[in-house]
Amino acid sequence: MDVRSIGNAFRQPDTGLCLLFGALLGLLAKYLDTVAVDGSWQTAALHHLADLFTRPGVWVLFAILIAANGKTMARSAICTFLFFAGMLVSYYAYSAWLFGFFPLKYFLFWGAAALLSPAAAAVVWLAKNNERLAWFLPALPAGLLLDMAIGFQIHGGFRIWLVYAEELVMYAAACAVFYRNPRQLAISALLSVPVAFLLEYFAPYHF
Repeated sequence: MDVRSIGNAFRQPDTGLCLLFGALLGLLAKYLDTVAVDGSWQTAALHHLADLFTRPGVWVLFAILIAANGKTMARSAICTFLFFAGMLVSYYAYSAWLFGFFPLKYFLFWGAAALLSPAAAAVVWLAKNNERLAWFLPALPAGLLLDMAIGFQIHGGFRIWLVYAEELVMYAAACAVFYRNPRQLAISALLSVPVAFLLEYFAPYHF
C-alpha cells in the first residue's frame, strides 16, 4: 500500500459509512448493557444480545466481513480501523454520559488493539482476494473464531468442548466468506484447527 492509495481510500464514501456503522453498533452494544431483565422473553433476548456484544467474536466477524469485501487492501485496512474507532468512541462516550466517568484504561487497551486492525484487515483481504494465499491464509481469522468457540485440553487427557455455539456459527460464516471451492475450504478449515490450538496455549490474553 502506497501513500496515494491510502489517500484515495480515505476519500471513498464507504469509509464514512464504516465509521458510522461502528459508531451505531457501539451505541447499541452499550444500550444493551443497560437493559434490565424483568422475566419477559423480550428482555431475556436483549440480555442475550448484550452478552454476545461483550464478547470479541461478533466484532471479529464484522471486521472479517468489512475487510474481505474491500475493493482494495488500503480501503479494507482503513474501513476496518474506522469501524473500530467509531465503535470504541461511541461506546465509551455513551458510558461516560451514563455513569459520569470515562474508563480510560479500557479505552486505551482497546484503542491499542484497534491500531493493529489495519494489519489484520490486510491479512483478511489477501486471504479473500489472493488466489494462492486463499488456500491457507483464511486459517488465521477462522482459527481465531474457532478458538473462541471451542475449548481444548491436552494435559491430563485430551478434551474438547463447546464454549459458545454462536462463535461456532461465526466460524462457519468466516469459512463461507473465504470459500472458493470445496478443496480450498477443506484445507483452510483443517489448518484453522492447529491455529486455534496455538492461540489457546500461546496467546497472552483469552476472553
